[in-house]
Amino acid sequence: MRVPQKTVALASAGLVALSLSACGTEKPAGSPAGDAGAQAEVAEVATAADLTELATQMQAAQEKASTSHLELTYAGELADAAGMSESTTSADLSYGATLEESSMHMSMAVMGTDMDIVLVDGTIYLSMGEMTQGKYLSLTMEEMADDPAMAGTFDSMESMDAAAQAEAMADAVTSFEHTGTERVGDLETEVYSVTLDPAKIENGAAGVDASTAAQVGEMTVVYKVAPEGLPVQADITMEVAGQEMVVESSFSRWGEPVDITAPADDEVVPYKEFGQG
Repeated sequence: MRVPQKTVALASAGLVALSLSACGTEKPAGSPAGDAGAQAEVAEVATAADLTELATQMQAAQEKASTSHLELTYAGELADAAGMSESTTSADLSYGATLEESSMHMSMAVMGTDMDIVLVDGTIYLSMGEMTQGKYLSLTMEEMADDPAMAGTFDSMESMDAAAQAEAMADAVTSFEHTGTERVGDLETEVYSVTLDPAKIENGAAGVDASTAAQVGEMTVVYKVAPEGLPVQADITMEVAGQEMVVESSFSRWGEPVDITAPADDEVVPYKEFGQG
């Protein structure tokens, strides 16, 4: 059975999208995951002065909430050329201190292929319908880090931690501005615009590695943050080889219970047993 390596990497790229906007955090002692009342316990935060302070505020709020739902959409010339402009991605997430301690269930419809991605206990499970004969490919974090085709994806995924991501991007910030407020649904959000120089981003942060940095023009990240510090939207705009790519992330259902479990053993086949090419 052969699964094109590019297709598997594309599915794993769904996890990279999380690193562009999500911030994995350590749950404080005594705070159960999925506490629906967590948001109410977080006081309003002051306007952030820089990216590091903004990331710290979001991290503190997410420590209380522990879980969220994420919707991703893609736009721009590059998305059109890659067949992603009509793609849909949704995910339930439970944030841990590290990527290995986090869990996620993501569904993607990309380039005519329906994908199901589960992250549990440091193992990724990828299902691509008929392409994987109804099975899930299993791939550990160690295997991803050791696979040359996946190493960049692994580095990007590790940047899910807010503090680490901010540190990795700190030297790349060319401008940081609080641009005002914007109503998103029922929430009045604070809007921040961050401009980055891709050449100065540490390898893997914000989905940019050494092999792609030279092709990426100026990057802009717009965060829309609720009064208590929880991200509501995070929109990333970049230009790659002269074509624009926009990744729009929308967060909701903070603190609500999520049910994320690994597939049954008889539904799983190790990734290394599939042909690559």
